[in-house]
Amino acid sequence: MAQQVNYFLTKACDLLLAPFAKLPPFWGILFLSLLTSLFVLAVYRSVSNPAKVKETKNRIKAHILAIRLYRDFWRTILASFFKSLYYTGKYFLLNLLPLLLVLPLLFLLFVQMDIRYGLRPFRPGESIAVKARFSGDIGSVEASVAPSAHYRTTMNPVYIPALREIDWKLKAGEAGSTAIDLRIDGAAVEKSLVIGDKLLALSNTKLASSSMAHFIYPAEKLLAPGTRLVSVAIHYPARSISFLGFKTHWLVYYLALTMIIALALKKKFGVEF
Repeated sequence: MAQQVNYFLTKACDLLLAPFAKLPPFWGILFLSLLTSLFVLAVYRSVSNPAKVKETKNRIKAHILAIRLYRDFWRTILASFFKSLYYTGKYFLLNLLPLLLVLPLLFLLFVQMDIRYGLRPFRPGESIAVKARFSGDIGSVEASVAPSAHYRTTMNPVYIPALREIDWKLKAGEAGSTAIDLRIDGAAVEKSLVIGDKLLALSNTKLASSSMAHFIYPAEKLLAPGTRLVSVAIHYPARSISFLGFKTHWLVYYLALTMIIALALKKKFGVEF
């Protein structure tokens, strides 16, 4: 079930971001930041109490100011300190319900963004490590990688019994979206592979059965049945997002843009953070 839900979300995000496919990644992040801000503001407007939030914030500020003004009166300082803690806790509780509604959906969005903006395809000539993990002993497993124009094998398979794992090293060849073609005890197994510079949803790991791990690796369907495989994994290089000459992780841009947009629009929505 988890695999089906996440695979559907991946395809939905592909459709949502299709207009930005030929633009630099920053513009897709800006678009998702705008949608996130509107969603968060709508949730806060529906379930929060702006008047109570504002009053609680003012009381916290007042007690902190009292601590600074009445530094020679320890009773006042002590009372203001504990009152500021009380209202800080109250402020947290007032924001708890909106956060409980927002965070699970944002987690799913973070995963979808990370497989696009946090990873980049391999470039021609780069090394690719392939790790096939099994559910039992690997001593009798016959495993190989079929040749392709998109990659070539540079190392014979390495059997690691302690990890129940067989590893290969490949070198990326022609650019394109393809699959690594494994042969496991005569059965064909495929793992998606992207070489080049396209902005696509990338999958580090392909799993054999649906589990909670699909919330982290949502971009591929399950491995074909008939083998003892648990997973087949590769590790795409990390991607940095560039805008106006500044390169950083996508999450920095996303969080900064979301906060700026939300703060700019909160009065129009009648929301108080």
